[in-house]
Amino acid sequence: MADKRDAPDSASVAQSHVEDKTKLAPREEHLEKRFTLLSVIAFGFTTMNSWVAFASGVAVPLACGGGPGLIYGLIAAGVIMATINVGFAELASAFPSAGGQYHIVYMTFSPSTRRVAAFFTGWISIIYIMAATASCNFFVASSILDVVSLWNEGYEIQAWHTYLLHILLCIIAFVTTSRFPTAIGRLGVTILALSIVGFVASLVTLLAVKDTKQSTDFVFTDYRNVSGWPDGWAIFIGITGCLWAYSGVDAATHVSEEVPNPSRNVPIAIITTMVLGIVTVLVWNIALMFVVTDLQALIESGVPILEVYNQALNSKVATTIWAVYYMVMFYDIVLNLFIFAGRTIWSLSRDGGVPYSNYISHLNWASPVRATAVMLVLQVIIGVLYVASTTAYSSFINLTLFALNITVALPQAALLVRGRGILPERAFSLGKFGYAINAVATAFVIFFSVTFCFPTGYPVTAGSMNYLIVVMAVGLVVTTAAWAFKLRKTFTGPRLESYADETEY
Repeated sequence: MADKRDAPDSASVAQSHVEDKTKLAPREEHLEKRFTLLSVIAFGFTTMNSWVAFASGVAVPLACGGGPGLIYGLIAAGVIMATINVGFAELASAFPSAGGQYHIVYMTFSPSTRRVAAFFTGWISIIYIMAATASCNFFVASSILDVVSLWNEGYEIQAWHTYLLHILLCIIAFVTTSRFPTAIGRLGVTILALSIVGFVASLVTLLAVKDTKQSTDFVFTDYRNVSGWPDGWAIFIGITGCLWAYSGVDAATHVSEEVPNPSRNVPIAIITTMVLGIVTVLVWNIALMFVVTDLQALIESGVPILEVYNQALNSKVATTIWAVYYMVMFYDIVLNLFIFAGRTIWSLSRDGGVPYSNYISHLNWASPVRATAVMLVLQVIIGVLYVASTTAYSSFINLTLFALNITVALPQAALLVRGRGILPERAFSLGKFGYAINAVATAFVIFFSVTFCFPTGYPVTAGSMNYLIVVMAVGLVVTTAAWAFKLRKTFTGPRLESYADETEY
């Protein structure tokens, strides 16, 4: 229940919110209410889908500590991300909008800084969604070609093959999510059920088929650091790698305007997603460690999940079946990312925050088709980086969680400065624990933003160097140029009256 002590003077909030509004006419187009509580929970969970998605990211924590590095890293990362996202869930309850973090930052920052802060948050959100979409879609494309290579040993995968398949998959995702968004919500419920069934089936398959199991010492106590970093620092690098297991928990916020009673239902979806994610990814990876026979091969594998099933099952047919299952799971993540990419871009465009806003903000079939098309174009462009430079592409993908955590921590830091009294009445409130959670979440994001910038192995070579800071700097330069030369004149920030009749508390 909402904590009345946190409620602000509503008149002052409304007045401060409309101070900067100038040029854009009131929005007349609205998104339809397409998502139920169940479908928004499914949307959030299938976007994060921890036990599936993290199967492609086990290499770093394994290199930094073997079984203990992976298992205890996932526990620590779960605590960290749960703290960050519980604080964010309260903000999503207070300020539900398709703009997500962009809208929340505007509402929590001071009147003198909110326009600039919201603008940059909106563009950073678009950049990290672009990176996340590329990462998942290239995984699907790579997995398809790896299965082809598994059955045809004479086939040699080329980067441009993967790129063309990436474009095809993106076109299919764009058409599907733009024209049939309601069907994606229903599909999410099916995928949620399929994920849980697959989770149980995978555990049974791995643990039942393998004749020889690793010892409990190998899984829980045999610390093996082969990263090159000193053991102490390797622990933090490993935890940083495990944070990826809980990426994408903000998905539910971007369909807030399509959910009845979003102040209640969106926080439920965020918290449920985190709980299910922590439980499933931890249990599955414990099972994984009991059946691994060649740890180094798993660390070095380009598609670790195929290596897991190859080692555990030693069967092309079985490996192919599970590979297809993972492709379906990952491609559903791609569909979800196209859904909330379109809504984020549309939300920013209706407030004048992107070029050609008047054109992009128009809806077709009560869906942001044109805004979603922008993400399709961005995917075609970013795919070129995959072909041109693996190192540059990997650095760009690393931007995903780094930028996401910054966007969800910024408004929590603002509450520490301005006071939690600026929050309106809401269905989900942290009450007396609010300041502590916001402070710890902010500290976590600051610390792990530093660890994200470190290479995962030492000594560092040109190929293993982490260029995350360079990529982030380029993104900020482009965004700053867009703001300075044009968009500062058209960007209004969210309009309070646009949401007043759509949000139920």
